Amino acid sequence: MPVLLALLATFFVLGSVVREQLGIELSTSALQELVRSMGWKAPAIFLGLLTFRQFIFLPAIVILPVGGLCFGTTLGTILGATGIVLSALITFVMARKIGGGWLRDLLGHRYAWLERHVERAGPAAVGLVTAHPTGPMAAFFWAAGFSSMALLPFALAVMAGGSVRALAYSFFGATLLVPGSPQFYLGAAVLTLAAVGPLLHPGVRRRLRELRTHDGSHAG
Repeated sequence: MPVLLALLATFFVLGSVVREQLGIELSTSALQELVRSMGWKAPAIFLGLLTFRQFIFLPAIVILPVGGLCFGTTLGTILGATGIVLSALITFVMARKIGGGWLRDLLGHRYAWLERHVERAGPAAVGLVTAHPTGPMAAFFWAAGFSSMALLPFALAVMAGGSVRALAYSFFGATLLVPGSPQFYLGAAVLTLAAVGPLLHPGVRRRLRELRTHDGSHAG
């Protein structure tokens, strides 16, 4: 969560500089009017950035709130979920074409461990990681592509999880121009709950302890 807040703060600073240079009024109506004046280009740019974000090293947690900020919660969620799904399918197909043989040789036991866990958890793990606001989506998309997971269950899991993540960030993003309002605090609370909530489940905490134990045993 601190990383998320730092990235959002950076985004606001950069946005403020651009706004001052362009003389853009900082309000929801003014911003959305600017977006509407761009026509189809605005959603196309947003969708393109989200779809190919991992190839330009742009985190999803930076892009997704922009959807709610510029397009509102509903359209921001639709575009956000679509971008996540497209990115996942591209990654999955690339991994399936490349194959996991070279990665198995490179990582050895670590790859075997990752492959075993992805195979065992299946699409449910992909869906949960995708839905979590800070889940490492790209890593699981690659792992699913290298595994024997079928495309259809993978796509359905990403659609379900991506919709949840996109909704949380779009709802939060739609409140960013009215900080201090009840809507802003509600959006922040929803995002925080989505990030921290899964950690309250004993099974999730047990799995995290297993991950730390596994990494520590191999590091030693």
